[in-house]
Amino acid sequence: MRLKRKLKNNSVPFVVLLIVHVLILAFTFYKKRDKSYRILLWSNIGFAYLFEYFVLNLFQGYRYMPKILKNRQLDNILGAVFSQAIYIPIIGTTITAFRLGWKWKLFFTIYFTLIERLFIYWKIFKKRWWETYYTFFFLFLFFNVSDFCYRLLKRKNPIAQGITSYLSVTSISVNVLFILSIFSRRFKSGFGVIHTWKEHFIIIPCYSFIISAILLTTYKIRFKYSLLLRIFFVAILDYLLYRFKVFKNKQTVFLLYPLHFFMFFISNRLFDMIYNLDAADSEKVIDNV
Repeated sequence: MRLKRKLKNNSVPFVVLLIVHVLILAFTFYKKRDKSYRILLWSNIGFAYLFEYFVLNLFQGYRYMPKILKNRQLDNILGAVFSQAIYIPIIGTTITAFRLGWKWKLFFTIYFTLIERLFIYWKIFKKRWWETYYTFFFLFLFFNVSDFCYRLLKRKNPIAQGITSYLSVTSISVNVLFILSIFSRRFKSGFGVIHTWKEHFIIIPCYSFIISAILLTTYKIRFKYSLLLRIFFVAILDYLLYRFKVFKNKQTVFLLYPLHFFMFFISNRLFDMIYNLDAADSEKVIDNV
């Protein structure tokens, strides 16, 4: 376990924001009991992860420094998890749930932009090629996309259902694999003889993207051998990654078995919930949400 015994000063703002946003989420789910908002949260997390994969994992646009984990790369990714899996998706879901207009979207866009500036000042967030006005633009866009996707989902739009299903299961897969990366030294992927954490966090999200596509495709096929087909494709993927030494050893493949069975189970429940979502069970969807 790579957790430091004492939380450093860097971690305090991250933890405070964590508490604040979890309380906001609890209030939102207390006031809005519709299960579609839980689905929207998972989808928003998946969307944020997809964005972060290109900006942070691939192109290293910035770096987080919460100093909670000893390994710098793991610590960097943990900061991204706080931001993209908690802070921003929760606010996006809350805005949509309470049908907050453009003024609230602008308010929370400025709110996160100011937090970024503070984090830079406190030296717990470092920009490379990223610019603060990018943050402003993409946050405001994200809040509007959250509203738009929710409206389509409630209307049972098949494209929205497919995208929501894919992003939701991806968000769960990425979170589980990140936890596995923290607590298991045997779980590591890369290229060549030496596998670096930078390589690991380029490969593992892609692995989740592919697994999610397999899960959704085999779910949609819907015939009696769908489960066997799902197992076959996942097993082939794992074998190829081991065969070409992307996975470091056999233990990596064995560690993934429980994850696969968990994802088989949870993905079906999640897909059933999304595709059987009944607009009549919730508040009427207003076009000008």
